[in-house]
Amino acid sequence: MFVFRKEWLIGLFLAVLLWVGVSLDLVGMHQREIYLAVAAPILRGSSDKACVSLMFNVDWGEEYIPALLEILEEHGVSATFFPTGIWAKENSELLKQIVDKGHEVGNHGGSHVHVEHLPKEQFQAVIKDGEKMIQEATGVSPSKLFAPPYGEWSNATVEYALEIGYQTILWTVDTVDWRMPEPETIWKRALAGAKPGALILMHPTEPTVEALPQIIQGLKEKGLTPVTVSELMY
Repeated sequence: MFVFRKEWLIGLFLAVLLWVGVSLDLVGMHQREIYLAVAAPILRGSSDKACVSLMFNVDWGEEYIPALLEILEEHGVSATFFPTGIWAKENSELLKQIVDKGHEVGNHGGSHVHVEHLPKEQFQAVIKDGEKMIQEATGVSPSKLFAPPYGEWSNATVEYALEIGYQTILWTVDTVDWRMPEPETIWKRALAGAKPGALILMHPTEPTVEALPQIIQGLKEKGLTPVTVSELMY
């Protein structure tokens, strides 16, 4: 009787352990499913390589694009430009230069509008309009990367973008250069947050033009190579 009871208790104990283990595993799976189900924008690329990306959101400042392109070419650096469709239409020759010099072109929407609370059809139209106008301006479709105007997003808008094949791209480091700080402020901000996988956001401004050589030099001193956003992600 004692032996039987002992074996029974051992069997019961093992069954409880198995049940707990399976339950915890199911909970973990459920948590992973919840995590994967929540759509979120991309804030950084792969940290497996010693690389970063220089990003330029463009809806104005076309007078500074030639200087930016010259500096990038002098240093052998590729960047990713996110123009709005309207800007692309009005500055097609400049955008063609960007493409011809080997830089990546993403999508900043048809126009610089607030998108966070748009219904799905209107939100997707913003992306589609941008894609169409960029393609008409250059003859080349933009990468399937969407940088939302004002950096606005929600889980819903990220999902809406994914439905039409677009990743939502934000940034790791915002230089806030649109406020026209001193060039030193811009390059110090850029380099302070520059780590493998960082997405560094800029705009075409005069102080950005002055800061860009220092940014590129500082990245190289850190052992970081600037590449396009797509190259950084995959």
